Amino acid sequence: YAHAFEKLQNQNKEYLVCTKTHLIEGEPGTAISNFIQNNKIDIIIMGTIARTGIQGFIIGNTAETILNQVQCSIIAIKPDGFVSPILQ
Repeated sequence: YAHAFEKLQNQNKEYLVCTKTHLIEGEPGTAISNFIQNNKIDIIIMGTIARTGIQGFIIGNTAETILNQVQCSIIAIKPDGFVSPILQ
């Protein structure tokens, strides 16, 4: 994973000015929440997609899970071309 993470950073380095990035292992909701609490993080930026229907209820949403577990601010970014299912 470290090689893929480094490649991703290199491809997007113009967007990573004045940032710190971390690669952590584990179940995303728990691992990210623990990292935020243990390192006194003020803000997290993460990508998110909306899951609708049964899939959304079963799989859940990592951003929403983290939102309910941390005290820092979260900026959630939707992918290009995302259309809200509410507006359809």
